[in-house]
Amino acid sequence: MTTDYLAAPAGDNSQNLAMLGYALLFASIFFAGFPALIAVVIAYSQRGAARCMVSSHFAFQIRIFWVAFVLSLAAAGCALAGVIGGLGEVLSMASITGWEHLETLQIQLQDITIGARVIALLALAVLLGFLSSLWLLIAPAIGFIRLASERGMGDSAAA
Repeated sequence: MTTDYLAAPAGDNSQNLAMLGYALLFASIFFAGFPALIAVVIAYSQRGAARCMVSSHFAFQIRIFWVAFVLSLAAAGCALAGVIGGLGEVLSMASITGWEHLETLQIQLQDITIGARVIALLALAVLLGFLSSLWLLIAPAIGFIRLASERGMGDSAAA
């Protein structure tokens, strides 16, 4: 019995972990971002121990995570502000009709006007969510392709 797998260079293991990180970042779109947390923990723990080329990929994975996190956080903030603004307009209409008898409360939806600010916030939330998803589709794919061709993230195509 031989133990040739123990003699494998350390770079192969870190390169495999970098490929796993890209796969987790890509999969995070479909699983509410939880795989991205695993990917960024791996990237933070391995970026100092890997050789230079693979280390640049771990740094890129960290950048992918933080850009997607900020975009998603901004989208959630806009969506929350839009929903609260819309509910505020509905509740202001309900306060006009009265709160005395909550069980008989009726709100005429044709009388409610949703303001442009609420619509703009909700549209911005959709746009930021779309950009975050697009970033999590394209950036890991580019990184994975560059890692598979054994190029660092700062290298030019001619190198």
